[in-house]
Amino acid sequence: MTDLDRFDAESLAAALRGGLSAGLPGRSAHRAMAPQLAYGRHHGPVPDDARQAAVLVAVHRTPAGWSVPAMLRPATMRSHAGQISLPGGMVETAETPVQAALREIEEELGIPAAGLTVLGNLSPVYVFISGFEITPLVAIAAEPLVFLPNPHEVAALVELPLAQLGDPACRGTHLIERRGLRFRAPHFEVAGLHVWGATSLILAEFAQLLPRH
Repeated sequence: MTDLDRFDAESLAAALRGGLSAGLPGRSAHRAMAPQLAYGRHHGPVPDDARQAAVLVAVHRTPAGWSVPAMLRPATMRSHAGQISLPGGMVETAETPVQAALREIEEELGIPAAGLTVLGNLSPVYVFISGFEITPLVAIAAEPLVFLPNPHEVAALVELPLAQLGDPACRGTHLIERRGLRFRAPHFEVAGLHVWGATSLILAEFAQLLPRH
C-alpha cells in the first residue's frame, strides 16, 4: 500500500481541494514536460479565436489503488491518433467547461456525471498546434467507476495510478519525428505507454497537488 492509498475518498477530496485553492504551480509544473521545439508556446498569448476545450482528471479507486482513467485514441482518428488522452473535448455553445468535461466522459467512457464530484480546475493549457485552449478539471468518484468505452473514440482504457504519476522514476523522454523534424518529448511511462504532450503537462501539475503523507 502506498501513502496515497491510505486516503479515503473524503480525505483525498479535501486534500485535492486544498491544493487547487492554494495557488496552482502552472508554468513551473508544465515546463518539465514541454517537448523540445515548443519554445514556451503553451504559455504564449492565447489568440482571440482560440477554441475552448475541457478535459477531466477523474480520480477513482481501483483494486490496485487510486488512479485516473485515460484513453488510447484509435489509430484512425484525424487528430491525436494513437496517443494517450484524458476524457474531454470541445466546449459547445452555452456550455461551461465543467459541463463539457462531464458530458465528454459520459460519451467517451460511459461514466454518468452523477458519479463524479468536481473539485476545481487546473491551469489552462494552450495547444498551439490545434488552436485549443484546454481547461483541465479535477473530479473524484466516491465509488469505483464502471466503464463502457465508446469504440469510435477509445481504442483502450488506460489507468494512470496516482502513485506512478507522483514518482520521478516514471518520467522519461522519447524521440518523435514530425514533418521532417526530430525532437525529444518528455513523458510519463505507465504500463509501457508514453503519456506526453498537453496531457503530460496537465498531469504534471496535478501530480504536484497530490498529498505526500
